[in-house]
Amino acid sequence: MEVYALVGPSGTGKSHRAAFVAGEYGIDFIIDDGLIIKGSNILGGVSAKSQRTMLGAVRTALFTDADHAQKAVELIRAMNPGKVLILGTSADMVKKIANRLGLPEPIKIITIEDIATEKDIEVARYMRQTYGKHIIPAPTAEVRKSFSGILLDPVHVLLRLKNRPKPQKAVEKTLVRPTYFLLGKISIADNVIDMLIKRTVQESGVPVKVGKALVKQGEGGVRINLTVQVKHGMNIPRLLRRVQELLKNRIEYLTGLHLLTIDIIVSKIDIGE
Repeated sequence: MEVYALVGPSGTGKSHRAAFVAGEYGIDFIIDDGLIIKGSNILGGVSAKSQRTMLGAVRTALFTDADHAQKAVELIRAMNPGKVLILGTSADMVKKIANRLGLPEPIKIITIEDIATEKDIEVARYMRQTYGKHIIPAPTAEVRKSFSGILLDPVHVLLRLKNRPKPQKAVEKTLVRPTYFLLGKISIADNVIDMLIKRTVQESGVPVKVGKALVKQGEGGVRINLTVQVKHGMNIPRLLRRVQELLKNRIEYLTGLHLLTIDIIVSKIDIGE
């Protein structure tokens, strides 16, 4: 197994460019801030950006928790990637992570200055210091599973690496504001979600009357139990799937919450006169 390192100070754009570096060197896995990522999938790990304090984030990124590290080791052994890219603030940090995960030391160390211009790095630092914006190199739909209640936003980028005349392939990444940054965590009252459900269905024009909504919020996301009334003669399975899609897309987009389940019960079928 070959290990590569991408290093640079915090907030200089490493995660923003990780996927491009991986593609450049034919790397299978990315280890970034406690997560193990392959392509557009988060395979395992615990994100440092989900921690409540900066100290907790650093410890998570370094895999200091024995259970976190052991699960990562088992996952890597099972997948047996040919090449791994580890992100860190320094070469020493990357070596510590590699050691904790039983990986060899990096055969190549790439610095952020190697792949980003000075202006790009300045912009990344400004966004981090001013707005607390972090990037996770995975699509929003994948990231939301681990970040229910964290402010998320998809970022579609067509990035040009330093000294490269043509832009690289466009990919989706996710912008997050972690809990330890001001306004990173949001709390949505159950009655607000209930109102949002009814408003979404009403505005969609779908011929369904929403009844009682039971909302259960947990650490991993939200479960919704919903009763509805429909008219006789409708394709009920198709109608309810449409309602599920509408609610999932609207609620996740507006609140940042991850919807685990939307169970819909037809309480009444209106047969008319």
